[in-house]
Amino acid sequence: MATDGRDTRWEQHRVDRRRELVSHALRAIRVHGPGVAMEDIAARAGTSKTVIYRHFGDRAGLYAAIVEAVHDYIHSGLMAALEVTDAADLGRMAGDLADAYLGLVEHDPHIYRFVLAAPAAQGSPDSDPAGALPDIMGRHVSAAIAERLVLSGLDASSAPIWGHGLVGFIRAAADQWMLTEPRPPRAEVVTHITAVFTPGFKGAIAT
Repeated sequence: MATDGRDTRWEQHRVDRRRELVSHALRAIRVHGPGVAMEDIAARAGTSKTVIYRHFGDRAGLYAAIVEAVHDYIHSGLMAALEVTDAADLGRMAGDLADAYLGLVEHDPHIYRFVLAAPAAQGSPDSDPAGALPDIMGRHVSAAIAERLVLSGLDASSAPIWGHGLVGFIRAAADQWMLTEPRPPRAEVVTHITAVFTPGFKGAIAT
């Protein structure tokens, strides 16, 4: 059965409209903070709450779309950092990734706090507002560590442990850092993270 061109255009319009509404929501969060009201988001978008609910279902649906957009942004930034870091220096890689992640969340603190504050309607209290991002990044970092171990003629089976552990540690440190007032300088936190992982990586490679 042939696809109706009008259906295709309408679906693309829906996708574009959702993306546009998410952009307006991000701008509203930057202005009003993580406790932004739906009325503020609708006003920023020049529309009504009814229209937003039509596209996202409810606040939890809009929240999920915002989280997805934020994840894409963080993932792109971390991949850029991973591409330029020295794969031969795993301790340096830990510091580079930590600095990139903390820099991204520091740039948009209101949005990061919004992502951390999952709405009650999102699901169970144990639901993870960060979704699949840690797992995705953990796989990328694990692959980079495995490459380093293989080049050194070493067993790469421990790479997933180190990769996922590093990403989880950085994320947990960033969450705590963003909730601390006043926040210590980013460079100080990066130094602590690097100090933890550099000797650990050296010990793991030496065994």
